[in-house]
Amino acid sequence: MNGRRHRLRGIRATGTTRDRVLLYTLVPLGLFLFALGVVGARTALTLLPFDPHHIGLQAGGLVLAFIGLRHWT
Repeated sequence: MNGRRHRLRGIRATGTTRDRVLLYTLVPLGLFLFALGVVGARTALTLLPFDPHHIGLQAGGLVLAFIGLRHWT
């Protein structure tokens, strides 16, 4: 390719300690929050007073889990 470096070079670099810490903390925490939101919505228990429909808890849990999964190496 005319001696040009590939623009995606290094995308699968080895993981750092920070990546492993974020992976092993954010994914379980996010899944736990998502599960609490699902259980709260099914049983009508209000876990957060400002989120009576549990959408914020579920969405926040999924966002944390996906942020943690971005650090998968």
